[in-house]
Amino acid sequence: MKKEGRKIDKARMVSMLLISLLVIVTGTLWSVKAFMSGNVTGGVLGGLIALIILGFAMLVYIRGNRDMVKGFPLRDERSQKVMEKASSMAFYVSLYVFLGIGFLSEDMIPFRDVSQATSVGVGCMALLFAGFWAYYNKKEI
Repeated sequence: MKKEGRKIDKARMVSMLLISLLVIVTGTLWSVKAFMSGNVTGGVLGGLIALIILGFAMLVYIRGNRDMVKGFPLRDERSQKVMEKASSMAFYVSLYVFLGIGFLSEDMIPFRDVSQATSVGVGCMALLFAGFWAYYNKKEI
């Protein structure tokens, strides 16, 4: 039974690594395309986002691999509780972020269309999740 759990954890690590690499490659291609079309700001932001994702992917992979070598499972009760708490708080706070975007988009923040405003909100939601995860992971739950 324990060997089967290790195989599942190894498969999870490999799938997380592959998905992260696909996202990084896509972001890099988008950044290069933006540079080639003359959009320097979009190119820099795309490259920056790809680097941030690369940093998080490396952190998750190194930490998960270290825990697997020590014999720890990737997901235990505490890590599951941290994920649940962080995701629920990120969702709760992001509701207010979306309300703020809605109110501010009338006059202060000119969005091209609704999809751009939604993209900003989802990006804020991801950043909120990362922040809450880091907070609850350090805090004793």
